[in-house]
Amino acid sequence: MQMNLTCLIRFACRMSALVALLVGTVPMATMASPEPVRRRDDSYVTVVSEMTAPSIYLVPLGESRVYRFAQPIKRVAMGDPKVADYIMLNRFEVYLLGKKMGSTNLAVWDQNGNLTSSPVQVSRGTTALQALLKVLFPKENDIHLLALGPALVLSGSVSDALVAESVARLVRSYFGGSVSSGTPESALVGTDSKPFTGIIEEMSKDVVFSKTESHSKETTTHGGESDSTRGVVNLLKVRDSQQVRLEVCIAQVSRTFIESLGISFFKTSGDIQGSTLLSGFVSNATLNNLLLGRLGQANGIKMVADRKPSLFKVLAEPTIVTMSGKEGFFLVGGKIYVPVRVIDYSPINLQEYDKYYISYKEYLYGVGLRFMPVVLDAGRISLKVVSEVSEPDTESATSGTKANLPLFKISTVSTNVQMNEGENLVIGGLKLDNFANAIDSVPLLSEIPILGALFRDTKKNAEKTELMVIIRPTLVKGSATMPELPTDRVIPPTRKELFLDGKLEGSPLK
Repeated sequence: MQMNLTCLIRFACRMSALVALLVGTVPMATMASPEPVRRRDDSYVTVVSEMTAPSIYLVPLGESRVYRFAQPIKRVAMGDPKVADYIMLNRFEVYLLGKKMGSTNLAVWDQNGNLTSSPVQVSRGTTALQALLKVLFPKENDIHLLALGPALVLSGSVSDALVAESVARLVRSYFGGSVSSGTPESALVGTDSKPFTGIIEEMSKDVVFSKTESHSKETTTHGGESDSTRGVVNLLKVRDSQQVRLEVCIAQVSRTFIESLGISFFKTSGDIQGSTLLSGFVSNATLNNLLLGRLGQANGIKMVADRKPSLFKVLAEPTIVTMSGKEGFFLVGGKIYVPVRVIDYSPINLQEYDKYYISYKEYLYGVGLRFMPVVLDAGRISLKVVSEVSEPDTESATSGTKANLPLFKISTVSTNVQMNEGENLVIGGLKLDNFANAIDSVPLLSEIPILGALFRDTKKNAEKTELMVIIRPTLVKGSATMPELPTDRVIPPTRKELFLDGKLEGSPLK
């Protein structure tokens, strides 16, 4: 009896130890090697709405899609098995496989025998390309690809134009399209060899006054090949602001000093008038006898004593707003019409080259600015800028048949730069110091001491010019508030201020 009790106690202890061991080891084993949880990937499963069938079945070429219906279906039939094939998995799911690019239709019967036919479109697969775009552009989550037969629709929105250009180039190259060499930045900014011409060259035009018929001029626009011709329809939009405000400071100071002193000889139709030369001290006959025989063709003489100092100062601070990729233009100045002789090449006057008409060419002058911005990524802006300061040079005007033709003094700065938003950059500077002396004299007579100055014409011309152009681009958005106008700061004077105090502007309101 005692022996049996002892055996039972030992057996109970062993069982309790075994149970404790099992209870302790099972969680450890579970933690050490957990059973993998299998999840069904629903990226290839399209849930059909309460309708019997979707409006269109989109299946990538060489890939499969599973369409799940909300209502049970009874039978399925494919129009062209060479384009796509199907397998009816159960009463709610249909397996479709794209075999060849093209379109067909899929007929679906429900449990009540109602028939619904929907088109099936087999296009190029975009799954790998979509994954590649997510890797290369992780911050862009609104890029969508839709394949429709041979065409690929690229839609959505991106942060800037550089990303849009990069995505479009990647998609075109992925599907075998031609992509221009160079970086996306060069494609946006442009690498054409045509210069960004100045204000006068670009804006001048001909104004013709004649009785002949005007000849039309054909204009051909050269542009790059569109995305649609390469099989890619680019519908990407840029979310951020693409308006650029360019603040420019153009400062120029020009000092000119012209001085002339002496006597000059010229041709006239009559005798030399001594009274106009030396105020009656020498008679006309004496001058003719003394000078005409020795000076040959010279039959006129005049005294020149002139001094012309001048100061030309320009300070312009234009502010222009334009869209990215569009050109902005600013000019404060005037116009000059220069007559130009043009031969009339009409069929009636082909053999008579003396038939001509007058064309007036319009020239603009003043302070001008042309620029074209392109917004890149991270606030970088590419700029093509032409700044010009010009003025008519009346001192150097050339003589025409019936009028003097003006010349222009032009200071031009043209450059392409890339800079960050809000930075100030000096894009041009000029410091010019011209000095010229000229002496027009009569041989031998001009070498006589003291009296030789009467036979010399001395001219001195000095010019100093300083020019500086500073630009500052910023990205702007529309504002609901109205800015302060220049006229808001001008207050009309009262009668007392105008008539008694002599003020042209009134006192500001307190």
